[in-house]
Amino acid sequence: MSMKMAYRVLLGLFALGAAACSNAGSQGGGGDGGAGEGGSGGAGGQGGTPSSSASSGSGGQGGAGGGTTTSSGGGSDPYEAFRQACVDTINAHRATKGLPPYARWKEAESCVDQQATWDQQNDKAHGAWGMGLYPSCNGSGQNECLGHGAENVAGCLDGMWAERDQAGCSGCDACNEGYNPECPNCDFYGQSTGDVCGHYVNMSAKYFSKVACGFSAAGGWIAINFQ
Repeated sequence: MSMKMAYRVLLGLFALGAAACSNAGSQGGGGDGGAGEGGSGGAGGQGGTPSSSASSGSGGQGGAGGGTTTSSGGGSDPYEAFRQACVDTINAHRATKGLPPYARWKEAESCVDQQATWDQQNDKAHGAWGMGLYPSCNGSGQNECLGHGAENVAGCLDGMWAERDQAGCSGCDACNEGYNPECPNCDFYGQSTGDVCGHYVNMSAKYFSKVACGFSAAGGWIAINFQ
């Protein structure tokens, strides 16, 4: 079943090891993105329309309630099939561009579950990531599906990858060797052209090597962290 998705983007910039982040507007029914180091998360998607949000850079550091990274492999994992589907979907898309597959970052998955759960419960896309509440699994980028549910993770990722077809994202592939916030014709936020490219950038990057997919215990939200 097809879903109308709105995209919201947060961009974290590397600067002397710190993250300087700004919020971006949305297409469709999305709200603001989250925030970076020490900041507060933005508003989550409102109403019944599933949304998505992306971050790149580094998240906040040392926030309260920092979780430890643990493996989701101990015991029965109700999201195992969805986690594998998440990674497989990303890598299937990468293969169409001749890009190497991301490894599955298993040891981070239960921590990313906590981020997705916190974000949904507080209605803040990238809130836990940006505030450093569970920093051990932050990695250097995050995409987030808001309200899709685990069973629709592939559809959410398909929509993110489809950003590449927008005119404002036509230059993103030329910059996938290293993160470049000034990449020509690659509007990460969508602030210049209205074409949001950030989710595709994170999914197609050559500077990431692994990915962890986490699912909210409240149902609905999915956090996808890249390292």
